[in-house]
Amino acid sequence: MRPTKTELAAYLDDLDSGAADPREGLPDPVFQFVLKTTPMINVDLLVRDALGRVLVAWRSDEFGEGWHIPGGIIRWRESFAARLAAVGRLELHAEVAPDPDPCRVSQLLESGRGHFISLLYCCELRTPIPTDALAADASDTRPGQLLWSSGVPAALYPAHEIYRDLFVA
Repeated sequence: MRPTKTELAAYLDDLDSGAADPREGLPDPVFQFVLKTTPMINVDLLVRDALGRVLVAWRSDEFGEGWHIPGGIIRWRESFAARLAAVGRLELHAEVAPDPDPCRVSQLLESGRGHFISLLYCCELRTPIPTDALAADASDTRPGQLLWSSGVPAALYPAHEIYRDLFVA
C-alpha cells in the first residue's frame, strides 16, 4: 500500500533530521530513488598523456562494466572545481589541473543509470599517478584500475559510448 502524502512528508522529515550530510553522499536507497526521479549532474575528467592516450578506469557495477573516463556526481552545494579535485584524488590518486570550463556538455537520457548531464573537463595531471594504480594492459580489470588507452577500449563502459570519438587521435 502506498503511503499518503502526509505519511510520505513525515517520513521525509524524519529522514532529513537523521540523515548524514548530503555533501558526503546520500544513503544508497535515497540515492537510488533520486536517480530514478531527478537529473544528476556529473563531471568527467579527460586526461591525455604526451602520446595522446586517454586515461580510463575500470568499472563494474549493476549498469555494466568496462573502461570509462573517470568522473563523479556533484554533491549538494559542491563546486565543479571541488568535485574535479575529489575525482582526481579518489580515482586517479593524483592532483589535477582542469580547464576552467567544460570542453563538452552531454545529456544522457537513457544511460541505464538514470538521466545525467555530464560536464567533460580537459585536465592535466599535477602529480604523477602511482605506478601500482596503472594497469600494464587492458586485461587488468580490477575495479578502479587505471589504463592509458591509445584507442577505443574493446570493453568501453556502456554509458561512455558518448565519448567514443575522444579515443581517436
